[in-house]
Amino acid sequence: MKRFRFRSLLGLLFAVVLVGLIGCGGSNVAAPTTYSSEQIAQLDIYTPRVAELRDRFPELEDYLQNKDWVNISAFIHGPMGELRANLGRVTARLLPADAEQAQFYAAEIGTHLEKLDAAAAEYNQIAAAKQYREALDDFDAFLALVPEPSA
Repeated sequence: MKRFRFRSLLGLLFAVVLVGLIGCGGSNVAAPTTYSSEQIAQLDIYTPRVAELRDRFPELEDYLQNKDWVNISAFIHGPMGELRANLGRVTARLLPADAEQAQFYAAEIGTHLEKLDAAAAEYNQIAAAKQYREALDDFDAFLALVPEPSA
């Protein structure tokens, strides 16, 4: 009987030690610090789509200056409607540290555009202009995280 108890306790102790080693002994895989050629190639596909949308922001500014509330909303829901998806595609291909920042800026851009749309619905040019400026600043910060396209 003592022998059976000793084996049970030894087995239990062995199991606890093994679980502790496996659970705490995770690999120390460092995050990559440079882009692979595949990542660059994918970024070369998706980044121009995002940059094109950034280049269209002056259209939105013109609508704001002219208090063209209908076209502001149409622009946000039309051409800018695909912005979140495109920002997500770029973010997914960035290095982990950059991706975290990019996710933040992408969310901020979306929030600013939503607030801009709400301000336009209320015919509030001051609030709309503020949200436009903040969206533009966050957009530029997002693009600054993206590596230069390959030649």
